[in-house]
Amino acid sequence: MQFGVFDIFQVTPDVPAERVYAERLRDAELIDRLDLDYYFVAERHFLPLYRTPAPNVWLGAVAARTRRVRLGVLAYTLPLHNPVLLAEQISVLDHLSRGRLEVGVGLGHRPQELASLGIDPARRQALFLEALVLMRRAWQGESFDHPGIAFRFRELYVEPPYQRPHPPLWYAGTDPEAARWAGRSGLSLAVGFRPLSQLQATCDAWRAGQAESSSSPVRLALMRSLYVAESDAQARREMVADLRRLGQLLPVSPAEATSSLQPLRSTSEAEQALDRLLANEALIAGSPETCAEAIAQAARTLRLDVFLANPYLSGVEPKRVERTLRLLATAVRPRVREALSATGT
Repeated sequence: MQFGVFDIFQVTPDVPAERVYAERLRDAELIDRLDLDYYFVAERHFLPLYRTPAPNVWLGAVAARTRRVRLGVLAYTLPLHNPVLLAEQISVLDHLSRGRLEVGVGLGHRPQELASLGIDPARRQALFLEALVLMRRAWQGESFDHPGIAFRFRELYVEPPYQRPHPPLWYAGTDPEAARWAGRSGLSLAVGFRPLSQLQATCDAWRAGQAESSSSPVRLALMRSLYVAESDAQARREMVADLRRLGQLLPVSPAEATSSLQPLRSTSEAEQALDRLLANEALIAGSPETCAEAIAQAARTLRLDVFLANPYLSGVEPKRVERTLRLLATAVRPRVREALSATGT
């Protein structure tokens, strides 16, 4: 069982961008020192409360500040990109990191991003599939033409990446048919932020597709928000206070608020919001023992290979993000591995 971090770079309106990036760089260095296995970021565009519109630029900075943790994007919105230019950028990142890059691909978290750039969201599946074919072709390190449907190129050459034939590929999504395709195509799968019962069919479909493939080993990852404190009571008290404070920062109009950061006007509302997050299994929170038990149960249910934690829920201040990261590495991880070993998982 491996462990890592998935950061969607969701921020609060009171924190300037330069401070966000400085704090996250320090976190990336800590993640590396704590010997966690993965550091993934999202790709988000045109949203005022997110800070990853240029994940390749960001990972270039992280690669220079880390030595062993594997780096990646979950996921590139392929229909937004020129696939050959993206393949070039990924190759550069793979060399800069000396073969530590992981590449997640997806249709896009928000079809509105495509529409904002004049791309018909109805075409995104065709764009995605042709883009992935082109990227794999480009990484072969040979000149080629591509008289395709969505893309038409000629006389192209891309420097092959450090890892051959290319960095490991991931698909991020929860649709069972897409998951089966990902397994059949040799892609690892990342799922998350839904109840385990809703993810089971997706994971089963991915394994069914994987059984039809002769590709190299692939992995299944679960993404969850994570908050670890010394006790369950402390975690709840601090998170309720965070949610209450966050409600004072966010706009009153529902049209201006995001779906996961809603204005909260009282402590009782904050408590109810926390209970919903826990009930929906988008969040794992509590003491190291409580968090380890929840992660181990998820690992058994879905037969996980990787757990990816998002420690940045509700604008948590940097010192408590650091606490969650340290406790994940030193207290939660060994407990999960011990629990899984005891049951032969």
